Amino acid sequence: MNPLPKGFTQNILSLFPEEAGYFFESLSKPFISSVRLNMLKPSAAFSNDDAIEWCPNARYLEVRPSFIEDPLLHAGAYYVQESSSMFLDAVIRNLPIPENALALDLCAAPGGKSTLLLNALPQSALLVSNEIIKSRVGVLQENIIRWGAVNAVITNNDPKQFQKLGEVFDVIVVDAPCSGEGLWRRDPKAMDEWNEENVALCVGRQERILQDILPCLKPGGFLIYSTCTFNELENEKQVQQLIASANVEAYQIQIPATWPVYSVDQFQFRFLPHKVKGEGLFMAVLKKPFEADTSNKFQKRNSLNFVPKKILPQIHPWFETPLAFDYFMENDFVYAFPKNSIPHYEWVRTNMYVKHAGICMGKLDKAGRLIPEHSLALANGLNKEIERWEMDKDTALQYLKRANLTPPAQIKEGWCLASYQGLALGWVKILPNRVNNYFPAEYRILKDIQEA
Repeated sequence: MNPLPKGFTQNILSLFPEEAGYFFESLSKPFISSVRLNMLKPSAAFSNDDAIEWCPNARYLEVRPSFIEDPLLHAGAYYVQESSSMFLDAVIRNLPIPENALALDLCAAPGGKSTLLLNALPQSALLVSNEIIKSRVGVLQENIIRWGAVNAVITNNDPKQFQKLGEVFDVIVVDAPCSGEGLWRRDPKAMDEWNEENVALCVGRQERILQDILPCLKPGGFLIYSTCTFNELENEKQVQQLIASANVEAYQIQIPATWPVYSVDQFQFRFLPHKVKGEGLFMAVLKKPFEADTSNKFQKRNSLNFVPKKILPQIHPWFETPLAFDYFMENDFVYAFPKNSIPHYEWVRTNMYVKHAGICMGKLDKAGRLIPEHSLALANGLNKEIERWEMDKDTALQYLKRANLTPPAQIKEGWCLASYQGLALGWVKILPNRVNNYFPAEYRILKDIQEA
């Protein structure tokens, strides 16, 4: 490991004088991989590995496998994520979040915290998953689609643009861009980019993001601020300044004393590498005080182009509970969206750039029949009567590489779900003399998956 930057070591010595030796020693220890299981897609994946204290559906791994060679990853059975960042699960489950909440993950790519929120929030909540940087939106969309949740909207907007929505969010998660000190054990090369000027640049960026997004928090709503750095300027000082200058206050949550988490006044939490198996993390929980009138009528919203009723008989059979959705057209594609969240979505769509929403089902052919999209294959709640081709691992990997396939004789002609251990991977179309592989070319197996 390269020598630690002098400014960094001096800061750690001032922050943790009695523990600094253990802290520095821990940075040379191996990185421990971890995964979080998708509660919407139960599987036997990693059932023998140790559970993570603050996220019961997550596991520490004794050995890091080749994730890319596991079809269950592509089916959305789990997400490869650093364990400390999963503390968000414990925070969300400690908050009194309303059933039909509107939540925002502001800096969402590649999707770790968004997929976590889709399991931890009430099932009737709607998540807006936003990525500021356009080039990172694609990987966010891939991971959200793979997760199979129907109650997500993906946007690509600057934080200040959200102010057009007003005070609408019950929960806002800001996992802010930071100096990344907490990730050096996982990525030692990142240390070379550290300097005090970069820290100051991050502090300024964090301040702007927080000031821009705070007007969008509903009175009585919660702001969760996190970084993957140890620097006090980016963490406690940032929170202190926000409390002093904005209409937010500390919100305490109770966590078990046995957890190896350093708690400051029960609303700020630090994960230190010599105490946890994961990496460095800071997380704070804040609340905007409640006010009497918290109504927002989403006025002047643009209505959706709903699918004509005569088309619905072609669409409903794809789902187990089709009446739970409304269906609309966008750029010739049919989308299914949770009926209870339509007003929220119409308001977001009126004011924001939306990349993806709910389930993109596919396009209608001239006869009104649906040509299904990949996101429909991975969505939860598909009709169990849809034809499935249950594949072994070798065949599933060939499918994920878009190789030529030979189907079993009993498979009927037409659209069919490629499936592995009961979980859908995507579509194939069975024809009289061949199989068309519809796994998206941009998602096919090319390289290993990185943790997020």
